[in-house]
Amino acid sequence: MNESKPHQSFFSSLAAKIILRLVTIAAICAALFFGGRYAFGQFLKVQVENKRAAVERELTECAELVLYKMRYSDILTLKKKTAFSKSYSIVRYSGVLRAGIEDIRECEIHISEDAKELLVKIPPTILLGNDIQSQEVFDEQQRLFNRISTQEVFDQIEAAKQEAADEILAEGLLDDADERAKQVISSLLRPIGFDKVTVQLK
Repeated sequence: MNESKPHQSFFSSLAAKIILRLVTIAAICAALFFGGRYAFGQFLKVQVENKRAAVERELTECAELVLYKMRYSDILTLKKKTAFSKSYSIVRYSGVLRAGIEDIRECEIHISEDAKELLVKIPPTILLGNDIQSQEVFDEQQRLFNRISTQEVFDQIEAAKQEAADEILAEGLLDDADERAKQVISSLLRPIGFDKVTVQLK
Protein backbone atom coordinates (compact mmCIF):
# COMPACT_ATOMS: atom_id res chain seq x y z
CA MET A 1 0.00 0.00 0.00
CA ASN A 2 2.83 2.36 0.76
CA GLU A 3 4.34 1.78 -2.72
CA SER A 4 1.13 2.88 -4.50
CA LYS A 5 1.08 6.34 -2.93
CA PRO A 6 4.32 7.51 -4.59
CA HIS A 7 2.97 6.21 -7.91
CA GLN A 8 -0.30 8.11 -7.45
CA SER A 9 1.62 11.20 -6.46
CA PHE A 10 3.85 10.87 -9.53
CA PHE A 11 0.89 10.48 -11.91
CA SER A 12 -0.99 13.31 -10.24
CA SER A 13 2.02 15.57 -10.64
CA LEU A 14 2.49 14.49 -14.27
CA ALA A 15 -1.20 15.09 -15.05
CA ALA A 16 -1.03 18.53 -13.44
CA LYS A 17 2.04 19.41 -15.53
CA ILE A 18 0.37 18.21 -18.72
CA ILE A 19 -2.79 20.17 -17.95
CA LEU A 20 -0.73 23.26 -17.13
CA ARG A 21 1.22 22.84 -20.36
CA LEU A 22 -2.01 22.48 -22.37
CA VAL A 23 -3.53 25.52 -20.70
CA THR A 24 -0.38 27.50 -21.44
CA ILE A 25 -0.38 26.41 -25.09
CA ALA A 26 -4.09 27.26 -25.40
CA ALA A 27 -3.48 30.68 -23.85
CA ILE A 28 -0.59 31.34 -26.25
CA CYS A 29 -2.70 30.23 -29.24
CA ALA A 30 -5.59 32.41 -28.12
CA ALA A 31 -3.26 35.37 -27.65
CA LEU A 32 -1.73 34.82 -31.11
CA PHE A 33 -5.17 34.41 -32.69
CA PHE A 34 -6.74 37.48 -31.14
CA GLY A 35 -3.54 39.48 -31.46
CA GLY A 36 -3.26 38.55 -35.11
CA ARG A 37 -6.90 39.33 -35.65
CA TYR A 38 -6.48 42.73 -34.02
CA ALA A 39 -3.32 43.44 -36.04
CA PHE A 40 -5.07 42.41 -39.26
CA GLY A 41 -8.02 44.62 -38.35
CA GLN A 42 -5.68 47.55 -37.79
CA PHE A 43 -3.95 46.80 -41.09
CA LEU A 44 -7.29 46.87 -42.91
CA LYS A 45 -8.19 50.16 -41.24
CA VAL A 46 -4.93 51.65 -42.49
CA GLN A 47 -5.63 50.28 -45.97
CA VAL A 48 -9.11 51.83 -45.97
CA GLU A 49 -7.80 55.21 -44.85
CA ASN A 50 -4.96 55.16 -47.38
CA LYS A 51 -7.36 54.37 -50.20
CA ARG A 52 -9.83 56.98 -48.98
CA ALA A 53 -7.05 59.58 -49.07
CA ALA A 54 -6.10 58.49 -52.60
CA VAL A 55 -9.72 58.73 -53.78
CA GLU A 56 -10.15 62.17 -52.24
CA ARG A 57 -6.90 63.33 -53.82
CA GLU A 58 -8.01 62.21 -57.29
CA LEU A 59 -11.41 63.85 -56.91
CA THR A 60 -9.93 67.08 -55.53
CA GLU A 61 -7.66 67.40 -58.55
CA CYS A 62 -10.70 67.28 -60.83
CA ALA A 63 -12.71 70.02 -59.03
CA GLU A 64 -15.12 71.02 -61.84
CA LEU A 65 -15.66 68.05 -64.13
CA VAL A 66 -16.74 69.01 -67.66
CA LEU A 67 -18.25 66.00 -69.41
CA TYR A 68 -19.73 67.54 -72.56
CA LYS A 69 -19.02 70.60 -74.69
CA MET A 70 -21.64 71.31 -77.30
CA ARG A 71 -20.97 73.91 -79.98
CA TYR A 72 -23.88 75.57 -81.72
CA SER A 73 -24.37 78.44 -84.14
CA ASP A 74 -27.23 80.33 -85.70
CA ILE A 75 -28.13 83.38 -87.75
CA LEU A 76 -30.42 86.10 -86.45
CA THR A 77 -32.26 88.69 -88.47
CA LEU A 78 -33.23 91.80 -86.52
CA LYS A 79 -35.72 94.17 -88.10
CA LYS A 80 -36.92 97.59 -87.04
CA LYS A 81 -39.61 99.33 -89.07
CA THR A 82 -41.49 102.59 -88.92
CA ALA A 83 -43.90 104.22 -91.33
CA PHE A 84 -41.06 106.02 -93.10
CA SER A 85 -38.04 103.72 -92.81
CA LYS A 86 -36.80 100.32 -91.88
CA SER A 87 -33.51 98.96 -90.59
CA TYR A 88 -32.23 95.42 -90.33
CA SER A 89 -29.16 93.53 -89.15
CA ILE A 90 -28.20 89.95 -89.94
CA VAL A 91 -25.96 88.52 -87.24
CA ARG A 92 -24.13 85.21 -87.21
CA TYR A 93 -23.12 83.92 -83.78
CA SER A 94 -21.72 80.75 -82.20
CA GLY A 95 -21.67 79.49 -78.63
CA VAL A 96 -20.44 76.65 -76.44
CA LEU A 97 -22.60 74.87 -73.90
CA ARG A 98 -20.83 72.94 -71.10
CA ALA A 99 -22.40 70.21 -68.96
CA GLY A 100 -20.87 68.39 -66.01
CA ILE A 101 -20.39 68.36 -62.24
CA GLU A 102 -19.73 71.76 -60.72
CA ASP A 103 -17.78 70.52 -57.68
CA ILE A 104 -16.81 66.86 -57.75
CA ARG A 105 -15.61 67.14 -54.14
CA GLU A 106 -19.28 66.89 -53.15
CA CYS A 107 -19.13 63.16 -53.90
CA GLU A 108 -19.81 60.69 -51.07
CA ILE A 109 -17.16 57.97 -50.63
CA HIS A 110 -17.91 54.54 -49.12
CA ILE A 111 -15.15 51.90 -48.86
CA SER A 112 -15.82 48.32 -47.73
CA GLU A 113 -14.17 47.07 -44.53
CA ASP A 114 -11.77 44.87 -46.50
CA ALA A 115 -10.79 47.87 -48.69
CA LYS A 116 -11.66 45.94 -51.86
CA GLU A 117 -14.87 47.70 -52.95
CA LEU A 118 -15.60 51.38 -53.51
CA LEU A 119 -18.96 53.10 -53.83
CA VAL A 120 -19.01 56.73 -54.95
CA LYS A 121 -22.23 58.74 -54.94
CA ILE A 122 -22.02 61.74 -57.25
CA PRO A 123 -24.24 64.80 -57.62
CA PRO A 124 -26.32 64.98 -60.83
CA THR A 125 -24.76 66.84 -63.71
CA ILE A 126 -25.90 70.37 -64.47
CA LEU A 127 -25.46 73.02 -67.13
CA LEU A 128 -22.11 74.59 -66.21
CA GLY A 129 -22.04 77.33 -68.81
CA ASN A 130 -23.49 78.69 -72.02
CA ASP A 131 -21.11 81.18 -73.54
CA ILE A 132 -21.10 83.09 -76.80
CA GLN A 133 -17.78 82.52 -78.53
CA SER A 134 -18.19 84.81 -81.51
CA GLN A 135 -20.65 87.09 -83.24
CA GLU A 136 -20.50 88.89 -86.54
CA VAL A 137 -22.80 91.32 -88.33
CA PHE A 138 -22.42 90.40 -91.99
CA ASP A 139 -25.27 92.39 -93.48
CA GLU A 140 -27.17 95.40 -92.26
CA GLN A 141 -29.06 98.49 -93.25
CA GLN A 142 -29.32 101.22 -90.65
CA ARG A 143 -31.48 104.33 -90.96
CA LEU A 144 -30.46 107.42 -89.04
CA PHE A 145 -33.64 107.75 -86.99
CA ASN A 146 -34.43 104.04 -86.79
CA ARG A 147 -31.19 102.36 -85.85
CA ILE A 148 -30.85 98.93 -84.24
CA SER A 149 -28.77 99.41 -81.12
CA THR A 150 -25.97 97.18 -79.85
CA GLN A 151 -28.09 96.39 -76.79
CA GLU A 152 -30.95 95.19 -79.00
CA VAL A 153 -28.55 92.87 -80.83
CA PHE A 154 -27.19 91.62 -77.49
CA ASP A 155 -30.70 90.97 -76.12
CA GLN A 156 -31.67 88.98 -79.21
CA ILE A 157 -28.53 86.86 -79.01
CA GLU A 158 -29.14 86.19 -75.29
CA ALA A 159 -32.70 85.05 -76.03
CA ALA A 160 -31.52 82.83 -78.88
CA LYS A 161 -28.74 81.43 -76.69
CA GLN A 162 -31.25 80.39 -74.02
CA GLU A 163 -33.51 78.85 -76.64
CA ALA A 164 -30.58 76.81 -78.00
CA ALA A 165 -29.74 75.59 -74.48
CA ASP A 166 -33.36 74.58 -73.83
CA GLU A 167 -33.46 72.59 -77.06
CA ILE A 168 -30.19 70.78 -76.32
CA LEU A 169 -31.24 69.96 -72.76
CA ALA A 170 -34.62 68.70 -73.98
CA GLU A 171 -32.76 66.18 -76.15
CA GLY A 172 -31.37 64.54 -72.98
CA LEU A 173 -27.92 66.05 -72.68
CA LEU A 174 -27.84 65.86 -68.87
CA ASP A 175 -28.93 62.20 -68.86
CA ASP A 176 -26.05 61.43 -71.21
CA ALA A 177 -23.72 63.49 -69.02
CA ASP A 178 -24.81 61.53 -65.92
CA GLU A 179 -23.90 58.23 -67.59
CA ARG A 180 -20.62 59.61 -68.86
CA ALA A 181 -19.80 60.88 -65.35
CA LYS A 182 -20.21 57.36 -63.96
CA GLN A 183 -17.85 55.96 -66.60
CA VAL A 184 -15.22 58.69 -66.23
CA ILE A 185 -15.10 58.58 -62.42
CA SER A 186 -15.04 54.78 -62.37
CA SER A 187 -12.10 54.73 -64.81
CA LEU A 188 -10.35 57.42 -62.78
CA LEU A 189 -10.57 55.57 -59.46
CA ARG A 190 -10.19 51.91 -60.49
CA PRO A 191 -6.35 52.07 -60.76
CA ILE A 192 -6.14 52.92 -57.04
CA GLY A 193 -6.51 49.18 -56.37
CA PHE A 194 -10.16 48.33 -55.85
CA ASP A 195 -11.62 45.03 -57.06
CA LYS A 196 -14.95 46.71 -57.66
CA VAL A 197 -15.83 50.39 -58.23
CA THR A 198 -19.49 51.44 -58.31
CA VAL A 199 -20.55 54.98 -59.18
CA GLN A 200 -24.16 56.10 -58.77
CA LEU A 201 -26.12 59.33 -58.50
CA LYS A 202 -27.01 60.70 -55.06
